[in-house]
Amino acid sequence: MAENVTVTMTEEEALQKKPQDKNVSPVEPKLRKKKKVYVFDVVNYILITLFSLFCLFPVVYVFLLSFSSKADYLNSAFMVIPKHFNFEAYKIIFNQGRVGIAFLISLFVTIVGTLYSMILTSLGAYAFTKKEVPGLRGIFTFIIITMFFSGGLIPFYFTVRDVVGLNNLASLIIPFGINTFNMIVLRNFFNQVPKELIESCYLDGASDFRVLWQFVVPLSKAGIATVSLFYIVAKWDDWYWPSILLTRRDDLYPLALELRNVLNNSQSEGYGGDGGIQVDPTLLFAQGQNAAMIVVSILPILCIYPWLQKYFVKGVMIGSVKS
Repeated sequence: MAENVTVTMTEEEALQKKPQDKNVSPVEPKLRKKKKVYVFDVVNYILITLFSLFCLFPVVYVFLLSFSSKADYLNSAFMVIPKHFNFEAYKIIFNQGRVGIAFLISLFVTIVGTLYSMILTSLGAYAFTKKEVPGLRGIFTFIIITMFFSGGLIPFYFTVRDVVGLNNLASLIIPFGINTFNMIVLRNFFNQVPKELIESCYLDGASDFRVLWQFVVPLSKAGIATVSLFYIVAKWDDWYWPSILLTRRDDLYPLALELRNVLNNSQSEGYGGDGGIQVDPTLLFAQGQNAAMIVVSILPILCIYPWLQKYFVKGVMIGSVKS
């Protein structure tokens, strides 16, 4: 009985002393300190918001303009509001000229060209992670020089003409296999892969190709996504080299070059196009057709970027650090 009383008293004393030892009331943990608001943070958020709206405004304006009628455009003061919403501009651009074919050509060049460039860039980036190879530093320095000094337009043109040929899609893919900057970014990212993992692969009998494609590349998803996005945007928006290398094959013009030609040679208003498609000429105007062309050209990039954005930020931050 004495032992039971002692234990009971000990528990009661512990319960009485517990709040006193912590010296904290039961309500105090629920109270949180208010976060201080600094003037710099407020000004910074305001400036970033304004800058974001400033960058977003042209995209929204062009998008709304492409669905507007001529009356909406003439009656607008600042922002075009499509009160007479229609798809007439899109009907025209896909049934006049060769915009639809140009879109497919750009899609083909972008997909095939990106895969081709990523294979060559990955091989080159992985090769330059081998610091024990003699003379590799000199070769790497020689390649970096090409970032600042090129051979010139005329020598490059003659080289493409003699090796690949002109007026074909191969001339838009094969000569543009590797971008030096992209290879350096991917090389720095490959250097983040633990050397112990690569050495263990060699001990298990894996070759360099197997180490690259089955271990290094899967562990470098952020870098692969970042460099792939660079190549996709560059190849999709390229109009300069097609205008030089496809002088006799306007039927092979990609979408970017076709868009440039349409914007430079504005189509006449009310043009009905080919194929017997029914359109309302009162709703058509040149600015709306040009806006529809721009929307069609940027829509694929806008659809791809959200899927790669999470890898893009991480890849740029890590790949940009020299190791």
